[in-house]
This record gives sequence, C-alpha cells and structure tokens, in this order.
Amino acid sequence: MSKMNEAGKRDFVSQMITLMEEEQATMTEKGFDPADKIESLKTKEENANKAEIAQQASAAKAIEATTHANDLLDEAYMEASDMADLLSGLYGKKSEIVKKIRKFRK
Repeated sequence: MSKMNEAGKRDFVSQMITLMEEEQATMTEKGFDPADKIESLKTKEENANKAEIAQQASAAKAIEATTHANDLLDEAYMEASDMADLLSGLYGKKSEIVKKIRKFRK
C-alpha cells in the first residue's frame, strides 16, 4: 500500500481523472479508450468522499457522546462531593464515616 497520506491520495485520484478526461482523445488515438476507467474512478472517488463524510459525522457524534457522558459524570461527581461535604459537616472531620470518604478521593 502506498505511503501517501489521505489528502495526497485524494488529490492523485482527482488529478488522474482530470488528466484522462483532458487527454481522452490522445489516448483513444493510441488505442486506449479511458472512458470506462474514468467512470470507474469517478464512482470510486465519489464513494470514498461519501465514506469520508460519514466517518467525519461519526467522529463528531463520538465527540458529542463523550462530552455528554463526561458532563453527566461531572454532575454525579459534584452531587457525591456535595454529599461528602455535608456528611463532613454533620459528623466532623474525625468521624469514621468522614475518614472513609477521604480514602475514596485518593
């Protein structure tokens, strides 16, 4: 497989399509009609572009889902932290309950 990066591969495919379209008459004169290959490459390029768009949408959804999950976790943590502060106030810092709570945060 080529070591060319994704953008380079996309550009190469596009340039090859353009070249074959521009030079179709010359190629045909030499005994090679590139029409089928041009259409094949156009279809593959279009499919690759659609797949890239779908991949980008999936990545965006994954980021959104991660942000949402982190927000919910932060909300739960804050409530638990508030409860720890409340219990510390009720029982005092030297109580066994509060000592156990301090171990949870380590």
